[in-house]
Amino acid sequence: MSPEISPPRWRRCCWAIAALTFGLTALVSPSALGAAVTEPQVWVDEPITGPWVPPAPVDEPKSRWQEPVPAGVHSLSFPYFTGPEFNRLFNTAALPNLSSIYRPPTITDSAEMDEQIRASAEDRGYQRRPLPANYALMRLIDDGLALQRPAAAAWLALAQDAAAHGYELELNSAYRGHRYQREVFLRPYEAPYGIDDLSERLTMSAPPGYSKHHTGYAIDIGQHGYYNFGRTPAYKWLSADNFANAKKHGWIPSYPPDGGQQGPVPEPWEFTYVGREAILCFHQPPAGDDPLCRN
Repeated sequence: MSPEISPPRWRRCCWAIAALTFGLTALVSPSALGAAVTEPQVWVDEPITGPWVPPAPVDEPKSRWQEPVPAGVHSLSFPYFTGPEFNRLFNTAALPNLSSIYRPPTITDSAEMDEQIRASAEDRGYQRRPLPANYALMRLIDDGLALQRPAAAAWLALAQDAAAHGYELELNSAYRGHRYQREVFLRPYEAPYGIDDLSERLTMSAPPGYSKHHTGYAIDIGQHGYYNFGRTPAYKWLSADNFANAKKHGWIPSYPPDGGQQGPVPEPWEFTYVGREAILCFHQPPAGDDPLCRN
């Protein structure tokens, strides 16, 4: 009987490497981690320009409503909006630097469950939201959060105005990509997920693909030293007279208290930027007398 010939050393090494690779793959596979689902590259958050630099004056059209206020005018006067009108205002505003809406991103490791979650979300009033078209036009602000350039300038102006009235506003959240929004949505749960739990989660959080934060025009804010923003002096100041102090800087409530079926329960801390021109022209016909509001 001929002696057994051992395989060459390089072949033994290859088998060892293959076995090690297989073991590691099994440990980190989606079936093991539940929510660790691979996304197409288009859903991966892109780098954003920073640090903060003062925006150019093209962020918002010049108009007779911008500072300085004309002599004899003691306050800016803005139209009154119902909750549904606030929501339509954001949905119809011509906001720059937004992409086309891609196919919906993954939520869990079950395509069937994802479809149920999306159907429930849309029944509640959530809408698909676009991502920024060009991340180079985004701006990091002092605390590292990113916004579209007009919204970044408007946030700083709002915070400065609030500080002048004795209210210290905090920026808690701004732009969120699909991947980060999925983490937010699934944060209270562990795989395997239950459809009942995730349907209930829709009352508090948007699933990825449906958050206004995807646009770079939404912010979550708070007041330093307070937990419940809806009960703070700062919120009382912002919301007075149909949110006049927010409107003055181009901001509106993202989920107003009387907004009807709009997604989550009303969130007093979330505001969206639409610009003062959109606010002032919302109720005016395109062929109206005001040249600012003509198409």
